[in-house]
Amino acid sequence: MNTATNQPPHDRRARTRKEIKQLIAERNNVLSQYYNLASQADQNPKNSEETLELLQEFCQDLVDYLATGHFEIYRRIEEREERRSDIMQLANEVFDRITATTAVAVAFNDLYDTSEAFNPEVLNELPEQLSKLGEELAVRIDLEDRFINTLLCAPATSPQTTAGAAS
Repeated sequence: MNTATNQPPHDRRARTRKEIKQLIAERNNVLSQYYNLASQADQNPKNSEETLELLQEFCQDLVDYLATGHFEIYRRIEEREERRSDIMQLANEVFDRITATTAVAVAFNDLYDTSEAFNPEVLNELPEQLSKLGEELAVRIDLEDRFINTLLCAPATSPQTTAGAAS
């Protein structure tokens, strides 16, 4: 059995708050890098060393941010460990869209990750690809914020959990 389900609710809440703080810090870092990269790409989208460095750092931090969301925050949903009905209801509404934003971000990373067989010709499309990614990140942030607010405000026990305990 998972140790997270054996923890008292206040311990799980403290862990959740810590995971949310980490997610928000990584998200803020990605947004700052996104702005810097978009500014650089608009000024000089060609194969400049500075653009490539910013791009590599951005891709790495983007993947870290996505992983934090999925492995720390959304893992309990994916593994069906979440018992609070209000969180599960919201997850049913938004989780597929969050997953879709992940797919767009991973595709961006795959296209622009400069660590392997990087094709510098894709830099010509960087401003357009950043715009597409930015739209998806905006959607993701909105959905994440809804999810975070529900996680932080959800009671430790919900009607679903209480009903199961009474049986």
